[in-house]
Amino acid sequence: MKEKILEALKALGFQLEEIDDIGYDFVYEGKHYLYMYSEDDEDFLNLAIPAVQDIDKDDITPYKLMDKINSSQKYIKAYDFFDSVWLFYERELIGEEDLKKVLAKMILRLEYGYVFLHKLLSGSGEEEDSPSESADNDTNNDTDNGTDNDEDAA
Repeated sequence: MKEKILEALKALGFQLEEIDDIGYDFVYEGKHYLYMYSEDDEDFLNLAIPAVQDIDKDDITPYKLMDKINSSQKYIKAYDFFDSVWLFYERELIGEEDLKKVLAKMILRLEYGYVFLHKLLSGSGEEEDSPSESADNDTNNDTDNGTDNDEDAA
């Protein structure tokens, strides 16, 4: 499955750089993303935006931000990883997904999470809504009404 995911990322136009013991780095909208694969579970798909905010262990603000993201955002989770906030999108693959479509949606949702985090930091995103409900189904769906053009964005 790892090779299929790498092929799909390349088909979306990303240049991948292997990072030892972590995964593959690629750039979207000027930000580094990581495809982090698991040798133990090839059906586990994990994308991340690393180090979006440094953490000072004496300041609880980053933890409040992570709590707000984790409680209000679908799919995106924020964790303390290597003394900084990382944004993750994790899902299980069942083998019949359109990987290009799935990866494009994951990347766009991570981008939204990044913007949401920075709105929270600036104080302007307290009541910000998540992306439209029509985009919530991120599986291969032949009845997609075309209102979610995530494929084109990546």
